[in-house]
Amino acid sequence: MKSLLNRLPFNFKPWLQTAVALPLCMLGNLAMADVEEDGRYWLNIYAQGKLPLENLYWSMDTHPRWRDEGKHFDTLILRPAIFYKVTPKASLWLGYDTVINHPAGASSYKENRLWQQFLYQFDPVASVSWSSRSRLENRDREDFSEHAYRWRQMVRASMPSTLNPHLSWVVYDELFINFNDTNWGVRKGFDQNRLFLGVNWKFSDFSNADIGYLNQYINTKTVDRENHVLMTAIRFNF
Repeated sequence: MKSLLNRLPFNFKPWLQTAVALPLCMLGNLAMADVEEDGRYWLNIYAQGKLPLENLYWSMDTHPRWRDEGKHFDTLILRPAIFYKVTPKASLWLGYDTVINHPAGASSYKENRLWQQFLYQFDPVASVSWSSRSRLENRDREDFSEHAYRWRQMVRASMPSTLNPHLSWVVYDELFINFNDTNWGVRKGFDQNRLFLGVNWKFSDFSNADIGYLNQYINTKTVDRENHVLMTAIRFNF
């Protein structure tokens, strides 16, 4: 990590170091436990567009994911949503996830999530753009009656690169907290953390893509899991 930071532009280092250090310090005690590791690949495709009503928009995400160093299909998430722009920088969202899981050595199962979120874009600070996403999920797994409630808090920062006007450095961290226990395995408290380091390439005013490394640390009842994810996220605005 030190050698990587030394190759980055000087004014990028402090906020990147902070973004990396905070979640690592928070997870320090958890990381001392036994951990299973895996390499994974995630592809995220986002599309958004305007609806006929003023300040109202639609959104559709598709997330196929692979596990076991990318050899086996793991999860498919379909995420339609609508959102209302309260201001140019703030929006309220309502969405519904269909999550189809294909765990190793077990039958596939489906989870449904009704969620609400608040998205806010802060004013840039020293050329760094910041945004915050706060999401509350109501999770329902097929064949079980109990609902799980989970809070997800993400903070994202990006900074233009001096290498190319279309290129930006990107870092974000997302913390997951469960509010209750369920009979299908959810445990109250810390659920997982995702830390992403990468770049964004702007193709046009209507499309861009992130690519980089995502570290996913998952707290489980037995052996914790750490996934090293190569992630590509492509966005289209219509």
